[in-house]
This record gives sequence, C-alpha cells and structure tokens, in this order.
Amino acid sequence: MRHEMTRLFGTAASAPWLGLISCVLLLFIADPALANKFETIGGGFSGSSGFKREWLQKFAFVVGGICAVGALLAVVIPHNNPLYLNYNNWKSSAIILAILATFFVVIGLFL
Repeated sequence: MRHEMTRLFGTAASAPWLGLISCVLLLFIADPALANKFETIGGGFSGSSGFKREWLQKFAFVVGGICAVGALLAVVIPHNNPLYLNYNNWKSSAIILAILATFFVVIGLFL
C-alpha cells in the first residue's frame, strides 16, 4: 500500500500534473493582460484604417521585393555545384518566387 501511494504522489509522477497546473495558472494570469491589448485592434486611434492600409501596402511591397530578389538570385547564381540547394530546382524556384513577387506587388498596388 505504501509503495502505491509513493508511486501516485511521488516526485516523478507529480511532474506532469505540476506542469499542467502551471500552464493553466499561466493562462489565467496572462489572459487579462492580453485582453486589453487585443481589444483595441479594430478601433485603435483616429484614422487607423488609413494607417493600417498604408502599413499593409508597405508590407506587401517589401515582401514582393524580397521575392523578386530571391527570383533574381535563383537565376543569377551559378548552378554548377551540386551542393547548392538550387542545383536541380532553380528554374521552378525562380518561377514561384517571381509569381509571388508579382502577386504581392499587385496586392500592394490595389491597397
């Protein structure tokens, strides 16, 4: 009987329960702190829709530019070393990155 009690309430058996209780307590502590942070995303400050649109437009242009540079590098970098990641699939990488660059630039222009 004593051996079973030690097995049920010993340090090794209580570690998962302690972790679960800690996660639940952390969730209850963090939830009120995060509630005020995410509550104002929709409203924000006056003129926030223009600010958000401008930010999204800049983000789309930056991601489109990064994809365009990646497409250019996939074509320009020599493909004679089989240890390079793009040794075999540089054409498909360049095409996909060019499509993504075009997509993000068009999205940025429509915003």
